Amino acid sequence: NTSKILDVGSGSGYLTACFARMAEGGQAFGIDHIDTLVQSSIENVKRDDASLLDSGRVVLQVVDGFDGLEEHGPYDAIHVGAAAPSIPQVLVKQLSKGGRMVIPVGPENGAQEIFMVDKDSDGKVSQQAILGVRYVPLTSKAHQLSRA
Repeated sequence: NTSKILDVGSGSGYLTACFARMAEGGQAFGIDHIDTLVQSSIENVKRDDASLLDSGRVVLQVVDGFDGLEEHGPYDAIHVGAAAPSIPQVLVKQLSKGGRMVIPVGPENGAQEIFMVDKDSDGKVSQQAILGVRYVPLTSKAHQLSRA
C-alpha cells in the first residue's frame, strides 16, 4: 500500500503516526502552523518509534493548514483536525482521484459538521455532512497567536 495521507493540524503527532501505521508502506504528512508544536510532535514520534521519521513514513512540518502540502500530494486521504469556515478548495485540489477528506466545517462559535469530501476516479468532487461536532477553529499562525 503506497497511500499518502495528509493530517492538517497534526498537533501532538499522534494521529499522523497512527495514519502511517494504517497506510503500511505509505506515508503520512502532518502539518501544523506552530513551530514549537511541530518540534514537540517530532520528539513524541521519536520517543515512540523513531523509525517512522527515519524512514520518511512520517513527515512533520510547519505549514499553514489552509495551504496544505502540495509538494507531497496528491493525497489518498486528508484529515483536518480543526474546523474551517468552509471547505478549503486548496485541500480539495490536493486530494487524489479516489481520495477522501474528512473535515469539520462551520463557524468558531456555532453549529459545525464533519464533512466527507470524495473525489471520484474522474476527478468529480462530492461532499456530504455526516455528523454534528464542536472543534477549535482552523486558523493562521498570526490569528492564533494574536488571541493568546
